[in-house]
Amino acid sequence: MINLRHRLSSIIRNIGFAHIGQLIISSRHLPYLTRHRAETIASRIRVVAGAFSALTLAWIALDRLVLPWPSWGWLAGLRLVASLVFIFLAVAAHRGVTLKRALSLLTVLLALPLSLFLAAQFSLAGLALEGAAAMDARLYAALPIIIIAGLGVMPLTVAEGLAYALPVMVAATLGPMLANGIDWVGQLSTMWVLGMILGVYLLESMIQLHYMIILLQRASHDPLTKVFTRHSGNEIIDSQFRLSCQQDAPFAVAFIDLDNFKSVNDAHGHEAGDWVLKNAVTNLTRLLRNSDAIIRWGGEEFVVILGSASPEGQRIAIQRIVNEWLGTRPDGQPVTASIGVAERIADGAQDWPALIELADSRMYQAKTSGKARGMMGADEVIVPNPENARRLAGVT
Repeated sequence: MINLRHRLSSIIRNIGFAHIGQLIISSRHLPYLTRHRAETIASRIRVVAGAFSALTLAWIALDRLVLPWPSWGWLAGLRLVASLVFIFLAVAAHRGVTLKRALSLLTVLLALPLSLFLAAQFSLAGLALEGAAAMDARLYAALPIIIIAGLGVMPLTVAEGLAYALPVMVAATLGPMLANGIDWVGQLSTMWVLGMILGVYLLESMIQLHYMIILLQRASHDPLTKVFTRHSGNEIIDSQFRLSCQQDAPFAVAFIDLDNFKSVNDAHGHEAGDWVLKNAVTNLTRLLRNSDAIIRWGGEEFVVILGSASPEGQRIAIQRIVNEWLGTRPDGQPVTASIGVAERIADGAQDWPALIELADSRMYQAKTSGKARGMMGADEVIVPNPENARRLAGVT
């Protein structure tokens, strides 16, 4: 128990309190994590369901050898049905399933051995079993333990794990009571064992999910600026664009290109260029909303997902950026940018690549018309206020 507490404390220290919520509920998960979890759960369902389909059939032979008729006959019929369902699950859990579908398949997967457990309790109730038959009955009685222990291979949140495990524990307690009467010693010992296994399972599930989050963060975030990579950003844009279409809601993006960035590398070296990029992202993050996502599109180019921001909200965001800008260059001059903004409904974009292309085109317009400005729809130009404009004189 001390070791379990130590490992749990280690997880909390490593992932940080800000990310603990991701281990508890899935509503805090970003799309790329949700997709990866769905694929992982589906792949493990395929393996488990495939193996269980064969084992379930093989167990019929054991029941036939050691159990009396008609008990083994009823169990054999149920096992045949369960084996067919296991095969169906192995086929249904193909790649590309959503998290909702994966969790639904997992529900069916867990329900099958639990049904066998309950059927065995009632089918074997009142029988005086000895030797191999008693051992077979105990194997049936161990199915709830196997179910909860088996959940540990799934990258589930604490809430999801409890939602699956608690009904199993209730069934493991009430099933024998309804079939054989109340045996407080047996029921309490079963609950104690299941409770211990549940604690270990939840810990192992948190560890598994924790490492998945860490690995995905490393793979999906740019190592220099710590914002999303273009690959992971594509997934986020795609999912949010689809959602905006379903809800008929606005969806805006801003394409940002730092002005004269090559001159920083040429005059001061690439280390200075890296510092400018990191500082620019820090300032950009400060100027945007928490819900806005920043993607490093390539080099000194960034895409900002402004989401459902209204036209006025987009204007305020861009005006704030061009007024304060994104830090300073090694020579003390401000880091300016050329910005293009596009919005799905106003610009009639049919897909998100077209939206990004339009924002990129407007960024180029801002670049060729003087830099240090933002270009909105209807050729609206956002420039620094007069005070900042004088400070920027000669920089662009």
